[in-house]
Amino acid sequence: MRRRLVTIAALLVSAAAPSIAAAQSCRSAVGNIVLNCSFELGVVRNGADYPFAVVSDWTSLGNTTTGTFERWTNSFNGFASQDGNSHLELQVNSATAIRQTLGTTAGRTYTLDFWAAHRPRDRNGFSQVDVYVNNVLLATSGQISTPYQWRNVSQMFTATGPSTTIEFRGMGNQRSYGDFLDNVSVVGDNFTTSTVPEPSSVALLGSGVAMLGFMARRRRRA
Repeated sequence: MRRRLVTIAALLVSAAAPSIAAAQSCRSAVGNIVLNCSFELGVVRNGADYPFAVVSDWTSLGNTTTGTFERWTNSFNGFASQDGNSHLELQVNSATAIRQTLGTTAGRTYTLDFWAAHRPRDRNGFSQVDVYVNNVLLATSGQISTPYQWRNVSQMFTATGPSTTIEFRGMGNQRSYGDFLDNVSVVGDNFTTSTVPEPSSVALLGSGVAMLGFMARRRRRA
């Protein structure tokens, strides 16, 4: 009987546990210090914003004569942004990089998280997004040749001062068709993300606990 009670309790807890999404939005990540982290601010048109997209809180390091980066809003040929409605395409007509300087604390550990994807054009073409912290390579998406599938990259680093510059560089081998980037977060080590159970889940768990108590009382009386 005791084993049965334990099994029932485990099933109830499992049923009451909230579901966890495959990818958390950087906009709701607790402690994220990246501004305009999914490139939603300042959208001026649906589809392609090109060639001189202006994205709030980010600085473009591309060639402003031939085009910098492109912002896609409300999907690209049916390919949705990883987070929200907009994402960037780096390496549009020329090598492109974007950067943002963050307020950090020296000696504190942070986790950088971003998503990258491939827009195909050339045979044997690939996309690649490298990220630098204070001009030092921290992480890379690696070569992405499968089209239109978001790939997650996560890497920890320790801040060395009160400010840290993160820079994303389009490193794919297709000039003019670029490397998609979205959902960027940098979170310090004393922040944790948590999911609050839905009210229905709390009610289910409560009723389950009550049922366990009732069954235990019946056993003592028997």
